[in-house]
Amino acid sequence: MSRFGAVSSAAILLWSALASAGGFLIYEHGATGTGMCGARTASADDPSPMFFNPAAITELEGIQLELGSTAILGYLSYQPAGRPADPRTYSTFDANGNPVVEIVNDGENPADAKVKLFTPLHLYATWRPRGLPLAVGYGLNNPFGLGTYWPGNWDGRFITTETEMRTFVNNLSVALDVAELAGFKDSVKLSVAVGYMFVYGQAHLARRIDLRAAEAFSNGAIQDPWGEMKMDGDAIGHGWNVALYAELPKLLALGFSLRSGVSLPFEGTARFLFPMESGQQARAFLEGLGTVFPDEDTGSVEINLPMNLNAGVAFLGVERLKVALDFYLAFFSSYRELAMKFNCVDEGTCTAALNTSIPTRWHSSWQISLGAEYLLTDYLPLRLGWGTVSSPVPDDTYDPTLPDGQRQLITVGTGYHGSWWKLDIGYMLAFWKGTKDNDVGHGDDLNPEGKANGTYTTYSHLLGLTFAARF
Repeated sequence: MSRFGAVSSAAILLWSALASAGGFLIYEHGATGTGMCGARTASADDPSPMFFNPAAITELEGIQLELGSTAILGYLSYQPAGRPADPRTYSTFDANGNPVVEIVNDGENPADAKVKLFTPLHLYATWRPRGLPLAVGYGLNNPFGLGTYWPGNWDGRFITTETEMRTFVNNLSVALDVAELAGFKDSVKLSVAVGYMFVYGQAHLARRIDLRAAEAFSNGAIQDPWGEMKMDGDAIGHGWNVALYAELPKLLALGFSLRSGVSLPFEGTARFLFPMESGQQARAFLEGLGTVFPDEDTGSVEINLPMNLNAGVAFLGVERLKVALDFYLAFFSSYRELAMKFNCVDEGTCTAALNTSIPTRWHSSWQISLGAEYLLTDYLPLRLGWGTVSSPVPDDTYDPTLPDGQRQLITVGTGYHGSWWKLDIGYMLAFWKGTKDNDVGHGDDLNPEGKANGTYTTYSHLLGLTFAARF
């Protein structure tokens, strides 16, 4: 067993956590948007366009603020594929020193992930100066995040046990009211925007380390040994965005927003723990054979969050009714491999084999959202929505860190609107499943790990609450 297996897996987990438009993308950054399933690119009635379409903030008068959060509860279950007709095996020794051939557990025991509450925030502020054909805005949210927490003894414990990640995206945008500047705003509304993004990311990852090589080499004196790897790190990146908003008053609105990819030069420290006596014995035994397990090891990997665009259209031709359709696309198709570098290689204290490139072969992910809003009164809106989201992860790299699949989304929302303020609430039910049938978690003849092949089913409940005010 080498350090390479544990640390490289940590970097793979890190990428999975950061870069999934399907699995870990949070598209719900405003209760109004949640109630309409995110179909808000062609809307300009509150500050949430700072996420969906910054060009639309030219339609907001004076100073406007919006603050809220989305409570997310996910229920993830694993149904194993069962023992295959021709199972993998490995040679070892029992406690009495007798040679035995054991069957590798590649998916035999059902498990439920631990339920955790995640609360991504959204904060927006916009200002349209009097007499000027422009507006400025600031937005803060967590568009990539969430996590998975599996039991420590589940079938895939050597692939992942804990993954949690947060990104904080700060977006400062300036929007120009082209229609007002050109003198035709009474008939057509048209605005464009450009913006700068400052991104900060954090990640926590954990997995068990298979040490069954020590069981075989010690002729059974050490039984069922394992260790644990935990990794924490952070990164800073920068990006840009451009947007367009157009509207034929009381008829039709169009929106387009493009956000650049963001390179995150992530640095993390992997800690190696051996909480059980058998693991401590295995560590000492293997170090006697020349395999050294440090208390910690530091590495880096440049992670590229995807360039993504969203486009939308909204029908405004019926009084009090808005029907909107949005399309979102994240360009993961350019991501083909993950290149990792470790400080100890540069320092000459470890093998250069730690620096490696791992193929990923991801593809683009898309989301289609359909939403409607009807004003029952001037104070009481009713919102409904439906959406579907594709996964960017191909079958041959599917793993339980990111048990994704084709998602279905159902949403509902309402609120109360005062003369200068409003309070909105939105609920979403998201559900999907995916099947893992590949060699992720294959290990080797000495440390066979476990593939955790089977079906992963997820149900998520999202409840957004947002307060907005106009000054």
